[in-house]
Parts: sequence; C-alpha cells; structure tokens
Amino acid sequence: MMNIPGIEPDVRMHSRVLMHPLAAPRCGIMLHYDDSSSDASALEWFHDPRCTNGYTWLVLDDGRVVELADPGMRTPHAGPCLVKNANSSFYGIAAATNGSVPATEKQLDAIARVCSAVSRHHHWVSPLLVGHDEQAIWTALYTTRRELWGKVGRKVDPSGQRADGRKIIDIDDIRRRM
Repeated sequence: MMNIPGIEPDVRMHSRVLMHPLAAPRCGIMLHYDDSSSDASALEWFHDPRCTNGYTWLVLDDGRVVELADPGMRTPHAGPCLVKNANSSFYGIAAATNGSVPATEKQLDAIARVCSAVSRHHHWVSPLLVGHDEQAIWTALYTTRRELWGKVGRKVDPSGQRADGRKIIDIDDIRRRM
C-alpha cells in the first residue's frame, strides 16, 4: 500500500472493487463532489455492493479524510476525459456534498492539505489540478448526439450549477489555499 507523507486519513475503507493497477503515470489531481446529501449517506454508498464509482479520498463536512483506495491504485472517478486514462492519471478527491451545497471551510482546507501533500510527494511545483467538469467528455456511451462526442460538458462537478453562481468547490480557491 502506498502512503503519502502528510496525508493521515481519519478512516481507511479500501474496496477491492474500486482499485486496479495504474494504466498510466500520475500527472495531477481531479476534484469532485460525490453528490451525496450527507456524510452518512456518502459513507453508506461506498459500502454498498452496487457502488461502482470511487475516489482516492473523500472529505467529510468536518474535514475528516476518508481514504477509499490505496493511492497507488486507480479508481473509477473520471470516466472518459480529455486526458487519456484519467482514472489513472489523476488522483480523485471528492467532497461529500452535492451540486447545491458548497463544500464547508473545513472540507476546502482538508482538500487543499491533501493536494499539497500529493504535490510534495511527486515534487510537482505547479500541480495539474482540474475539475471533473473541465475534463469529462461525451461519448457514444453517454449520448447519441454525435456532435457532442469528444466535447466537455458531461459533468458539472466540482463547480456545480447553483443559481447564484457560487461554486461547490472553487479550484482557484484550492490553489490559493495550497
């Protein structure tokens, strides 16, 4: 199991189903929200045998970090993206929240701490930090509209789509916190 100095998860709940060997070297970090309505429902989902998605880390409302997978393994967090093999290329970090409720200050601080530790571990000076919404592309699996294939827009996390324009997770803010 890979341990990254500076990341001390409060909980480890690795799932064999959600971890596979890397298919590409790591090149960055992809941020998400998990679309849950509460920390409890998020944790319950990742214990559910029907769960087929996952992240390396999930950050709860109070800033606790849950390691869902060995950081040395890939997780099914990205799907088809602009970057090939995105599930391997990017560590997946998610805030336990949905498209309406912004991440808490404690979540944002914890996400920035995890991103900083990963960057130090890889000696990344300017880490590639992206949102799922910046990378997720449409394919034939997700739409029959051929004109969308290969274009971003398949996901809205971590920005969300709040009527007031406030982002669920603002990547520029995470960069500043790092």
